[in-house]
Amino acid sequence: MAISLYILVGLYAVLLGMAGMKQLKEVGFQIQTFLFVVVSVGILIIILIPNKGWMFILLIVAFALLHILAIVEGKRTKGRLTYSHHIIRFIFHCIIVLLVYKFIK
Repeated sequence: MAISLYILVGLYAVLLGMAGMKQLKEVGFQIQTFLFVVVSVGILIIILIPNKGWMFILLIVAFALLHILAIVEGKRTKGRLTYSHHIIRFIFHCIIVLLVYKFIK
């Protein structure tokens, strides 16, 4: 289960990074988009940390930063928040964090 979890989190981080890179190419440099890429690379680094406690805490921080960035990006691009998107993202992040807590040793 731990290997599957590492793959899931790594894939999520890679997809986030790819989306950020695509947006950087389309609209040019914007700090929010650049921070999405930085946080996604940070998540890839975090899953390599051998200490479960630090990994757990840093994933929570990274996911909180992703939420903040998504809120800012939504307000900037659409002028409003899409609550269903943020709720689904929050639930997904909670599941990942709980799985890390339970299965990563």
